[in-house]
Amino acid sequence: MPTLIKRNRLFMAVFPILFIVGCLAANPVQSGASNIKQDETVEFFRTSAWQDKTTGQWHVPIHGWIYEPQNSTVRKKIFATVMNKKFDLKVDAANEKYFDERVNLFIADNERGKVIYIKIAGKTIKLPASAPNGHFETVIKLDEAAVAANAKNNILSYSAVTRSGEKRRFAGEVLLVPPTGFSVISDIDDTIKVSFITDTKKMLAYTFLREFEAAPGMPQLYRDWQNHNTAFHFVSSSPWYLYPPLRDFVDRNAFPKAAFSLKYVRFRDETFFNMFKKGTETKPAQIEPILRQYPDRKFILVGDSGEQDPEVYAGIYRRFSKQIIRIFIRNVNNSKDSDARYRKVFAGIDKNIWQLFTDTQYLPTTPEIRP
Repeated sequence: MPTLIKRNRLFMAVFPILFIVGCLAANPVQSGASNIKQDETVEFFRTSAWQDKTTGQWHVPIHGWIYEPQNSTVRKKIFATVMNKKFDLKVDAANEKYFDERVNLFIADNERGKVIYIKIAGKTIKLPASAPNGHFETVIKLDEAAVAANAKNNILSYSAVTRSGEKRRFAGEVLLVPPTGFSVISDIDDTIKVSFITDTKKMLAYTFLREFEAAPGMPQLYRDWQNHNTAFHFVSSSPWYLYPPLRDFVDRNAFPKAAFSLKYVRFRDETFFNMFKKGTETKPAQIEPILRQYPDRKFILVGDSGEQDPEVYAGIYRRFSKQIIRIFIRNVNNSKDSDARYRKVFAGIDKNIWQLFTDTQYLPTTPEIRP
């Protein structure tokens, strides 16, 4: 199979569908209120804040997406027809609700130039206008006292300031991660969620046609680690379009709340090519800022053997060895740690630092266990 196809089976399979779909074819706002129309919605992504050790001031990332939901029968029918003809996957009564939810996110109309105001820690903040992909993001600096007065269980909640008469509420959460402690940076697909990324047909079925399924033992393992002052960051090659069902999957399976870093993909600009990039090209840029934001925390990296997580994590370990205490790789392709791949990837790295696993019972239940 050509290398290009191997790089990202989900998007290579979905793109022809989206390409065909793509070829088919105001109320006043009061000052200080968000410009959200009735046919638009806002999704705030879960983030994590870091604290300045000298001043105590919190750096609070706000990241969201404003879009107009689409429920095009024609577009979804084309999507379903291509999946059926090309991969023998059928949309039926049992899986239609999952198909509708996820395809509707992929075909949503992103809204550019929208200005959102939020209420956070007793302040009203005007956010930058949304970009062509509908995303808006910034980092707000808040005093330690204001955050402490408004946070609950190390979570700072906020909400959009909406127009008079708007009954909908758009809310977000920021996890307050202190300067010291343990942190887990975890992949999602085939690490905490069964995805079959290396099998195109199964991957499409598990992405669009069924409820997301937790990898055995992973929710309990992460809950065990959470009990030891551990924060979590999910870093994935999945697109931001899938954030709502991924967040719901994490919450439904009682994983610890975590910040998310997903992949930017827009089918009308250069970010389209992100879908073809390997994890070794995209994940370091997602992971390294987290390590720099928390220089005094100790990190565990968790991924899977199906794609490039071992290569990514080994490279990052070599640059941040003082911060990273363990690397765990979920074995999804019957690998052996004696295989040439791992001998090459982890050359020069103490074997006690990294571990290939198939069953979580062989992993430590506390992040304090060091090699």
